[in-house]
Amino acid sequence: MELFDFIKVMFTDGNKFQKIKNSDKARHFFMVQRFMSIQYPTTAQQLNRVGMNGWPIMDLWQMVASRFKRVPGWIYTKTKKAPSEKIWKPNPEVSKLWMERNNLSDKDFRDCLRFYPEEMKKTLSSLEKQIKMYE
Repeated sequence: MELFDFIKVMFTDGNKFQKIKNSDKARHFFMVQRFMSIQYPTTAQQLNRVGMNGWPIMDLWQMVASRFKRVPGWIYTKTKKAPSEKIWKPNPEVSKLWMERNNLSDKDFRDCLRFYPEEMKKTLSSLEKQIKMYE
């Protein structure tokens, strides 16, 4: 039985759920734990023990699920895609000049970009304008 078929039976048909093999219940333990932890985080954490059989916990979650008439919407949560960050790449000539002026290594330069991105962007763009002005 596939995961979402299992979840549908768990929430809608208690008699059919009791006829499912314990090995099938145990197989879906991890994902059902994750889904149920959305709505019941403390209960899921208490049931999350290493070495514990999964099928009795599935029977417990089915008792909780029997309160619902259908599969609730929080089971089918969508994940958000991470926002794509536009990484600013400084001009290599300007960055090399800045490292020479400040007597820093490449690693130091990367650390500065990582920890102070806005300030470095201002500094390097200002330096780039100065270089262009004298060319």
